[in-house]
Amino acid sequence: MRKVFWQMMVTLDGFMEGPNRELDWHVTDEDFNRYVADMLNSIDVILLGRVTYQLFADYWPSSSDAEAHAMNELPKIVFSRTLEKVEWKNSRLAKGNVAEEVSKLKQQPGKDLAMFGSADLASTFMRLGLIDEYRIFVNPVVLGRGNPMFKNVEDRARLRLSKTQTLSSGVVILNYEPRDRRA
Repeated sequence: MRKVFWQMMVTLDGFMEGPNRELDWHVTDEDFNRYVADMLNSIDVILLGRVTYQLFADYWPSSSDAEAHAMNELPKIVFSRTLEKVEWKNSRLAKGNVAEEVSKLKQQPGKDLAMFGSADLASTFMRLGLIDEYRIFVNPVVLGRGNPMFKNVEDRARLRLSKTQTLSSGVVILNYEPRDRRA
């Protein structure tokens, strides 16, 4: 069965973006670029909420970054109650039942499903038990204020650390799995 992982860059003090939605604090290096290339080869669908979709759709089509080709070519499913259409290449809009949509995707053959950013959507996925792995990139930066990674979480989520990786930049990648899914 395919798994859903949620990947997020976060500051040491737990913010996914600055108070004005700024992302200029992201720390990347060659280790990060290798990780991204490997990760993009391990997935065949990107899951996005409306806000992240709009940011990505504005950026990736004209980007010359190494991962731009994969980001533009991979199928993208956008979960939104407000968007009427999506126009970024290989994107489709999902307006129905989130749990049913993701459960069907997980049952299909293929590679893993990746959710990038999309903190509001991730809180829905958390509530529905749809996230199989959390990949948190802790950047060696403290913002002091901003938008937190975890939003609208109503119940405690008990996680088990499954892997750590330290990049040469000082970014630490923490992989967690829900405790109740221990193999």
